[in-house]
Amino acid sequence: MSAFDEKLSARAAAPELPMLRLQRWSRLPPLAFGLLCALLIVGVMLSPLLGRSFSSSLFNDLLGSALFFGTSLGIIAGFSRSVFQGAAQDLQQLSDVIPWSETDIETASMALSRLLPSQVWRVMLLACVAGTAHSYALGTHNSALLFALPQFLATLLLWIAMFVTVPPLIMNALLFSSLGRIAQPDLLRPSRHAAFGSAALRPALLLISLLCAYALLYLGGDNPLKSPVLIGIVGGLVPLVGIVALPLRGIRRRIREQRAATLSSLDARLDEITAVDIATANANALFELDAVLDMRERVSRAPSWPFDVDALKRILLFTVLPPLTWAAAAIVEMMIDSLL
Repeated sequence: MSAFDEKLSARAAAPELPMLRLQRWSRLPPLAFGLLCALLIVGVMLSPLLGRSFSSSLFNDLLGSALFFGTSLGIIAGFSRSVFQGAAQDLQQLSDVIPWSETDIETASMALSRLLPSQVWRVMLLACVAGTAHSYALGTHNSALLFALPQFLATLLLWIAMFVTVPPLIMNALLFSSLGRIAQPDLLRPSRHAAFGSAALRPALLLISLLCAYALLYLGGDNPLKSPVLIGIVGGLVPLVGIVALPLRGIRRRIREQRAATLSSLDARLDEITAVDIATANANALFELDAVLDMRERVSRAPSWPFDVDALKRILLFTVLPPLTWAAAAIVEMMIDSLL
């Protein structure tokens, strides 16, 4: 057994990620669990306002922060399971194009939503350090304890949730990248390897949703682009690039190699057929020539990207464009305000 197989088997034997275990323990559907987490965070962050007089600016500031943290943690809590389960389904759908046994695929599918306990503790420790440092950079310690404590706890929880969720997503992207390098893509039936595209897009949608939530901070009246909030935005953009690019890298290379090899073989057949005068060729030779030319055209036009085009259009139309449009409008407004 290779070192890669050993690591994958060890992950498959580990417990599920903490957020997934907590959702399973709650016995709530994932979306209901995410909504409950969001409401709890919003309630805790707005609790300092109960029974006290406050200005509208303070309310807007706390409301923006509460909605941001509630939405972000709610998205992670409510959609993480579907992202990891979707990755397992993608892996199962690729069984026809990757040289793995059913046992290997089952082991890898289980590993997708797991980390070794030692890895979980390490990332949680790093998350606590990063969350504490980020809270200090945000100036949370300068506020009254009544307001600083919920803000600090929410910041810490978000960093922990991100650190526990994003590393396995990156590890899964690396796995699909490795599988892409050994896959046998079907140029005539690209839907057989379209799951590589799904493996890249599904976690990307999760991170894009988290990035769109930053526009909620604008409700507080301050421009988030001028503050250390940018640390969180950059922290979401960097893994987003890797999570999208890695699963596509290996399979795109294999598609190019497969296309080049197939076209070379077809060209060799064309050379054999056209070695004689076409005008004097018999009907069978002409029929074969037409069939080879048609096949060559189909192979040359095979998609270079492993996407189901119809599914990609639906995702862009109903899932990506609305939140991106809303977030882009808010960011443009922030940039205009910063220039005035």
